[in-house]
Amino acid sequence: MTTQPTDFVYVPISAAIYAELIRRSGRDNVAIYIENQVQDFLDSTEGDPDIWSAAYIERHAKDLSDQFAEEYGEPTRGYQWQNVFLPNGTSIRMTYRGDARHAEIRHEKLIYGKESMSPSEFASRVASNTSRNAWRDIYVKFPGDSGWTFADDLRRKKSR
Repeated sequence: MTTQPTDFVYVPISAAIYAELIRRSGRDNVAIYIENQVQDFLDSTEGDPDIWSAAYIERHAKDLSDQFAEEYGEPTRGYQWQNVFLPNGTSIRMTYRGDARHAEIRHEKLIYGKESMSPSEFASRVASNTSRNAWRDIYVKFPGDSGWTFADDLRRKKSR
């Protein structure tokens, strides 16, 4: 977030706290440090219902939903990879010779760079256009998940 000099608001803090920040940081002016701390707090608590008002949470959820739909497409739609459904917003990862590459499901297509392709084509492209079994090379992270799942595990789970 870039601010212009006329966009400042001055918030009084005690002289003791200000002096302690100067002592600890070794800086003469800690305004940037304070602003960065406040921004970090805002970023890390974005959408937290324990901190923010219900009206903010509702507006924020709608904004996020609108942003998601614009960037990735309708959240209930996605890409069907044989028996595995990959909803819009799903991340795809493959590592080849120590180099991790990523693709995403956007508007019902697997997008790598700016190209639409199949998981098999993605795996082949990442592996210098060699023949690959995408199920055994690709990891998947669904929207909202924190970890990656081996694609072959997803396929086996769906076939049971």
